[in-house]
Amino acid sequence: MPISFDCPHCGTQMKVLDRYAGQTGPCAVCAKTITIPGSPDSGADQGHRRVATSRSTEENSGVALGTMIGILGGSVALFSVVFLAMVLIFRVAIPAANQMRTDSLNRASLVKIERIVEALNLYHDQHGSYPPAYFTDEKGNPTHSWRVMILPQLDRNHLYKQYNFNEPWNSPANIDVTTQMPDVYRSETDDSAGSTSTNFAAVIGKRTMFPHEKSMTRSQALDDPATVLMIVELQGLGFDWTDPGANYDLDSPQGTMIIDNDRQSPTANKSMLTGNLGMMNEDTYHADENTSVTLMQSMATRSGSEDIGYEMDLLEQP
Repeated sequence: MPISFDCPHCGTQMKVLDRYAGQTGPCAVCAKTITIPGSPDSGADQGHRRVATSRSTEENSGVALGTMIGILGGSVALFSVVFLAMVLIFRVAIPAANQMRTDSLNRASLVKIERIVEALNLYHDQHGSYPPAYFTDEKGNPTHSWRVMILPQLDRNHLYKQYNFNEPWNSPANIDVTTQMPDVYRSETDDSAGSTSTNFAAVIGKRTMFPHEKSMTRSQALDDPATVLMIVELQGLGFDWTDPGANYDLDSPQGTMIIDNDRQSPTANKSMLTGNLGMMNEDTYHADENTSVTLMQSMATRSGSEDIGYEMDLLEQP
């Protein structure tokens, strides 16, 4: 529909199509600038509103898209942080915690080994020699262990008196003593109630301080007592503490003194050591898996004249 209006400058009456409503331009008569009037509901205003609405929608869409990107970005960042934390836990925290536990077990074992060697030396002072690794019957069968022999030196004299040396270690009369194992023999990994199991063993062999059923004196050890190995802790399942055959036999095919300090190792067995060692002079050491077999074999002999003092200085002491 046409719009009728008068020019505000020259008064000339004009008619224009309504699509020009709201536009500005020169008057056709006086050439002065005029604005064509129009209603708020005119098509031009509606078009203007449509443009504004379109822009508003685009702006809102941009905000929404930005918000979604921000949320997604935050989620990715959070996931990355959680993933990194999990990696640190599995690669650093858990191994560190396991190592701390292993170190604690080793320290506790070394305290017990020191106490055992002290008792062995006290036995020597009282009897003139160390106990043999085991006593035998008339047929040469092992009957009693050195662990039983040093019970008085471990302040377990009452238990020593209960033991019947006229019968084998596993006879019904001696089983009651077996069930009363002194705590000093208890393996650190064994927390079962009423356990009779130990992993502490004497190093036996023809060249050691425990040549099987024979007793030795300090004077028979030509090497420095600080370099003569007596007691070790074995890996894997333990054995009854009164068992006379439960020792580390250096002369056996398995007597290569290999160290595996992983207490949870599925391959660990009684032919392996934890690395916890007790020397003749009552020093204790923890030897790690990198300790040479040659050094361990040299430490186990009593009169090998090996110069190993400088190598032993590298071993860890408590």
